[in-house]
Amino acid sequence: MYEGLRPDEARRALTEIDQRQEQVIRLVIIPGWFWWAVAVLTVVLSASVDYRRPWAVAVGTTVFVLGMLAVTFSVGLRSVRRAQVHNDLFRPRFVFAILGLVAATLAATLPTAFALRAAGVGYPATWGTLAGAVVLVIGGPIMMRLLQRMMLANRAGSRS
Repeated sequence: MYEGLRPDEARRALTEIDQRQEQVIRLVIIPGWFWWAVAVLTVVLSASVDYRRPWAVAVGTTVFVLGMLAVTFSVGLRSVRRAQVHNDLFRPRFVFAILGLVAATLAATLPTAFALRAAGVGYPATWGTLAGAVVLVIGGPIMMRLLQRMMLANRAGSRS
């Protein structure tokens, strides 16, 4: 079928495939604004709970839930409308990268909140969550770049 394919044509075709795979992988990465949105929404929820007024908790919870639905739907819709990455690109290391971000966020949030509460600082959950939010805003994009590098290395025909 491809007996007449010249080496330079095959090389161009493989380069084109390589570029298309990279393009798809870059499209499915969670955008940076997502991490900011999650961070802000989480701090809003914590602040509303720390304020200790039923109306504030209701408003904060509503803002958090609607906001998370909106940002998650937006990111999900973005990826559904575009090409999907094949599951073979994902490895168990991906789970560890994601769990690492969760662990780092909790490691910043919980000790900070408990220490501030023990010290009698006002709104300790809010301040603790703010520390975790900083980890999300910095760590989320770093994790996505790491996952992107892993996917690029795992794709078919990868030279790495």
